[in-house]
Amino acid sequence: MEKITWKSIQNNSDQYLADGLWKLAKSPYRSFSEILDNSFGNYLISHEKNPYYIGESNDINKRLRQQFNPTTSTFYKNYLKYLNENNKATSFDIEHFKVQHIQTLIGRKEIEEFGIVNLPTVLNSFQLGKRAIQTIKSFKGIWEELQNSKSELLVEGEKQVLKQSFYGWHDINIPKIAGIYIIAEKGGNIIYIGESSDLNERHSTHSRRTYFSALRRHIATEKLSFELTQRNGKKKYLETDEENAVNDFLRTCSVNFCPVSLGRYELEEYLIRKHKPQLNRKGNSD
Repeated sequence: MEKITWKSIQNNSDQYLADGLWKLAKSPYRSFSEILDNSFGNYLISHEKNPYYIGESNDINKRLRQQFNPTTSTFYKNYLKYLNENNKATSFDIEHFKVQHIQTLIGRKEIEEFGIVNLPTVLNSFQLGKRAIQTIKSFKGIWEELQNSKSELLVEGEKQVLKQSFYGWHDINIPKIAGIYIIAEKGGNIIYIGESSDLNERHSTHSRRTYFSALRRHIATEKLSFELTQRNGKKKYLETDEENAVNDFLRTCSVNFCPVSLGRYELEEYLIRKHKPQLNRKGNSD
């Protein structure tokens, strides 16, 4: 394996992820109440060592408390639905499931996507098919090397993103790849930074209805001083003329994008903290 750099982890992302998933799968099985780790990381929920659900969080302890509360649990609701759809009569109570976890400083979203495909986990209903099938085995600690190099890698990643060319909102042709995108208003000031497992789809979402786009809602309220309308308990709607005004604003903006195969969540967080774009709320604080 070559010296670890931002370029090398993008080119060899599956090898790093295979090592990280191997570490997660080899971690001790515990009840959720035994895990008091409040750090960033990944978790794997299993029953009798059969993997059912993989996830990521910036606070593992908090997320597991949600996952093992039947009223807020994504995995258990998916489990009951899975039993019903597959005509399985036997079910296990939520407390019978065990958890494995690892701290993940960089790559936590990709580990989740990688595990869904390569374990596989039958209860994950999103991010299907986002990664290739690989042989899972240890690669002599390269996952640990990756984690220890986080700070330097994000600095390199920032340089890679910022050197990309900006294009008019409707002049750019974004491929269906995972990565980071940056939006600048007229004059070049960065107003929004985002990530997606499918940049083409995310650009399309931001180009359509405000209901589905946080960016459009923030443009509406913070740039155009519109008031969102509430319907069916959701305050995410605009009138037709207001939707058109958001479209007109986007036409004055420029956007760039950068493919990211490993570390897009962490790079997005790093860029938002550093550049403090006006329309980013999550993570936009010291």
